[in-house]
Amino acid sequence: MSSTGIDKVLILRREEGASRVLENFIVKSLKHPHEVVWETISESGMRVAKRGDYGLLIVESSIDDPAAIKACHAAIAHPTASILFLADETSFATDGEKKAREKLLDMGATILVKPLKQSAFATAINSADMAHIRLCALKKKLDDEKVVTRAKLLLIQTLAYSEEEAHKYIEKEAMNSGRTRAEVAYEIIRTYDN
Repeated sequence: MSSTGIDKVLILRREEGASRVLENFIVKSLKHPHEVVWETISESGMRVAKRGDYGLLIVESSIDDPAAIKACHAAIAHPTASILFLADETSFATDGEKKAREKLLDMGATILVKPLKQSAFATAINSADMAHIRLCALKKKLDDEKVVTRAKLLLIQTLAYSEEEAHKYIEKEAMNSGRTRAEVAYEIIRTYDN
């Protein structure tokens, strides 16, 4: 998870090995250092997808491939990861293709159909990158609030503070020490959490 953008891309595809064209598209589209990991749509690839240590999952397969859709589903458990589905050429004519498209869109995936245009791919990558930055910032803010709430509860339980007193204590300590509320909260937790 990076607040500066996507730093790792996981690509799952049917064929083994890397696609230099696709990797070049990614390199040209991301503006900062990154790692590209290639896996097949297999049990091994699913394990990597479930780990979620990437900012972007790219799945390259036919639109109605159940294993590919399952891999995308694994990625939605990771709130800061974006999904880009590179579908083999299709017109979404069959019921299976339509249902698969709807499932992917419900997961928040971006779907691009081959043959890819570099400009469309770059736009999709840049959108995923910006979404990743915003989601990482939001996740950090939520995590910080959880820590502050836990610290307030400890002050209430151990020092018999009211909720308002606990809130004011954390605010004042942060302001006086030049630290964030979360940093003060971590200190309170280290001090009072047995």
